[in-house]
Amino acid sequence: MENSEDPITWPDVPRLAFGPGFPGERDANLAWLQSRPHDMYGYVEGYRRAAVALYDYAVTSRASPEYMLFPIAFSWRHYVEIALKDIIAAGRELAGEAWGFPRGHKLLELWREARPHIAALGDPAAPELAIVEDNLREFDRIDHAGDGFRYPLNGSNSLPSLRDPPANVSLFALNEAMNAVATFFSCVRSEISARLDRMTDEL
Repeated sequence: MENSEDPITWPDVPRLAFGPGFPGERDANLAWLQSRPHDMYGYVEGYRRAAVALYDYAVTSRASPEYMLFPIAFSWRHYVEIALKDIIAAGRELAGEAWGFPRGHKLLELWREARPHIAALGDPAAPELAIVEDNLREFDRIDHAGDGFRYPLNGSNSLPSLRDPPANVSLFALNEAMNAVATFFSCVRSEISARLDRMTDEL
């Protein structure tokens, strides 16, 4: 049976998403990636700023929290993942090991490797470490595989991707807690960088 409806007219798609910009546009310069392949700061800071900007947009525009939770929580979770990997890689360097970090998305596994590098910088029994870990445990409990805030179902499309999520999530509480975690990680990374610089100066 023939389709009697007229074909639709597609909306115009005038350019490539990664095409060249016009003078005065906001171009991202990625040349630094070639000269500093181990520099993860742009990635770590980029996802942190994206999470904060999404939260600010949700507040100022009064956008639906039901829609905004997913990109905000995903940005924060990915931030935590790459911030931990950055700390691990730099911590290995500080310990005289080769730069590198484990693959995978399991936050608690990354935390277990990052924590000794972090604890070596200050009081290993400080309550802040336990509070950071509690936040990571909560993220891991709800979104263990790292796909819960990206897709409604798990990889096999058999189960919900979010495991036993709370009935309500406060965007404000999420933003406050994760900003505190981000400040903690930033201080850790800054101290590791300072110690690496001192090591280099002493050579």
